[in-house]
Amino acid sequence: MKGSKTSTFFQSLASFMVVYCFLTLDTRTILSPFINNPLTQIKEMFQHILHPSLERSVIKEPECFMTTPEIIAYRGYPIEIHHVVTDDGYILELHRIPFGKRETRFENSTIHRKPVFLQHGMMATDHFWLLSASNNSLAYILADHGYDVWLGNSRGNVYSRKHVSLNPDTDREFWNYSWDEMGKYDIPASINYVLNATGQEKLAAYFGYSLGVSAFFMGAIEHPQLNDKVEVMFGLGPTVSVAHLSNFFRFMAPFVKPYQFLQQLLGIGEVHRNDGFVHQVTRLIGETSHFGIEFGRHILFQIFGYSELYKEADVFRLAGHYPAGGSANTMAHFFQNYNSGESFLYFDYGPAENLERYGTTYPPEYNLTQVTVPVYLVHADNDPFAPNEDVAWLIPRLGNLKAAIRVDSPTFSHGDFIWSPRLAELVHLPVIDLLPSPFAYKKSVQMK
Repeated sequence: MKGSKTSTFFQSLASFMVVYCFLTLDTRTILSPFINNPLTQIKEMFQHILHPSLERSVIKEPECFMTTPEIIAYRGYPIEIHHVVTDDGYILELHRIPFGKRETRFENSTIHRKPVFLQHGMMATDHFWLLSASNNSLAYILADHGYDVWLGNSRGNVYSRKHVSLNPDTDREFWNYSWDEMGKYDIPASINYVLNATGQEKLAAYFGYSLGVSAFFMGAIEHPQLNDKVEVMFGLGPTVSVAHLSNFFRFMAPFVKPYQFLQQLLGIGEVHRNDGFVHQVTRLIGETSHFGIEFGRHILFQIFGYSELYKEADVFRLAGHYPAGGSANTMAHFFQNYNSGESFLYFDYGPAENLERYGTTYPPEYNLTQVTVPVYLVHADNDPFAPNEDVAWLIPRLGNLKAAIRVDSPTFSHGDFIWSPRLAELVHLPVIDLLPSPFAYKKSVQMK
């Protein structure tokens, strides 16, 4: 009985923190008239006091304070940093692992490695693919299997917070994007860059997790030629329709209009920076005691679903990188998607602007039959972001679905796609068996 009461207490406290963390008022305000008020000054002073305490944990979990490229190098893998400019001027940072830990680059060879592309979920970075042990993280596993691995970063996160003309700290317009722009601009630009850089006609595979699945489908619908540039697509925990969402966000979604009103009133564009005040306090609490560990774990589980298997070290490392920032409209689009029921809609700007943009007062629906690339969906029974009902809705609507693969564990959650110690066993290795060969022969050069 005592254990049950303790668990309920942690869940209730974590629920409160989830709501507080995702409220607009806790975010960085752009051009707000209140930006220099006394409360802001107190928060900045407190952050200054907190910083040394946070830094001390670097001894215990050094990857908490490393960038993605530093983590890849720390694990003993080669790393390259690339930048791609989208058609609307955002500068995205891609991270490349060109070959495995014990291999070398092919120089002047008749064979080459095929590229694969990995895209993370909402408010995150490519660190999602690197969190667990090297033999349990997809990016490293693919590199060790011979593939040329490219990791994407969506606009607005800590690595892609750049633009050719807009300043994210002062220009509200920088944050005027939703899922639509990620699909329409980020995914095609990133894939085209990878193909140009490698001289290949197709990716061997595209892997998307959560929003990374939705963004690819949007890109393939907006740019049909994208379907011919990928041999096979894998959607892990696909958040397309989220009508049956079963985490705490379903209680926040009905308030999307007040959320957007506050966003406009206060001039808020950016939300959930990793160096934000609440996120730093949450990390500090999670690193101070057993109580703190339980508290931090329950916050993550309120979002990603409850996991039976996890490692404390992975939870610490994730807290150092997630959330990684994004636009308020990205959160609003997610809430709209839930409120619209079983559907997959463009962003809702309101009747007047919808009429101007779409020609109708209501946002149109994405036509998923236009996704003609071969698709494999990987879903789990205990996934609050992609419940079985929403996956069942998605399955008959895709233009070229090869299979919907259920993870062979009844307790596997959305978060387990990131941190489960059994991730390679249950997801990655079975999926790799479906991939094309990592190697291809170069076209022969005709002799004069």
